[in-house]
Amino acid sequence: MNLGYMTNAFGPLVGSGGGVTSAKDIRYETMGDDIDAIKKIADCGYNSIEMFDGNLDRYAGNEKELKDMLNKHNVSLLGVYIGANFIYQDALEDELWRINKITQLASEFGAKHIVLGGGAVRANGNTEEDYVLLGKGLDRAKEIVESHGLIASYHPHLGSMVETPEQIDKIFSITSIPFCPDIAHLAAGGGDPLEIVKKYYERIKYVHLKDLKDGEFVPLGKGSLELSEIIKFLKEQDYQGDWLVEIDGYSGDPQEACQTSYEFLKGKLID
Repeated sequence: MNLGYMTNAFGPLVGSGGGVTSAKDIRYETMGDDIDAIKKIADCGYNSIEMFDGNLDRYAGNEKELKDMLNKHNVSLLGVYIGANFIYQDALEDELWRINKITQLASEFGAKHIVLGGGAVRANGNTEEDYVLLGKGLDRAKEIVESHGLIASYHPHLGSMVETPEQIDKIFSITSIPFCPDIAHLAAGGGDPLEIVKKYYERIKYVHLKDLKDGEFVPLGKGSLELSEIIKFLKEQDYQGDWLVEIDGYSGDPQEACQTSYEFLKGKLID
């Protein structure tokens, strides 16, 4: 079992400037010091990290720098998060090109997971056909990711066209892609995270753990979500997948959130 932490807690989130004019260059990026984030995460006790595609792409052509950082702190690259629109057919080929490029780079670091977010929200609202297009796009992305030996999972996310339980049901009736539940996003989208996890647990290969309080993402155990029950349920089902803690957008100290979350998991995921 891997227990990782997302580096996006250690800096503000931006989108690539090049992505404004070229779909092939759209990517997420945390504006922070990757070296510092990896050190802090390792110091808290986690054995792996997840990064945004833009952060990983910083090391294209200079892979040794990141590999040395990871080796120095005895952590691995567990996953990479990639977002895309998926429903704009003229842009899809460039988005899939980028997914292929990032997945190939991730495979060079021994990463295991590619987490896919997105499904663009149209100004005039999404149609039923948009969900079909999203499903087809995700299936194509899944094939690309699997061709590099990694696991692709879809991450329903606030701000995308898959937020609510009804939208989650709709997309998973169309695509075969595995499910990466982000516990706080499921709750913020109006769902019962435990019930959604129970419904789709056979699809789950990777879990994003996050707590929620008064609309803010907070360290594990500091919010109102049934995290212990969700962990207990998955363990009872002999869940063999991986776990990632992600406390993005937290107004407090990011290292404190990292350590607090690790302490919460003692006796649950950590012996």
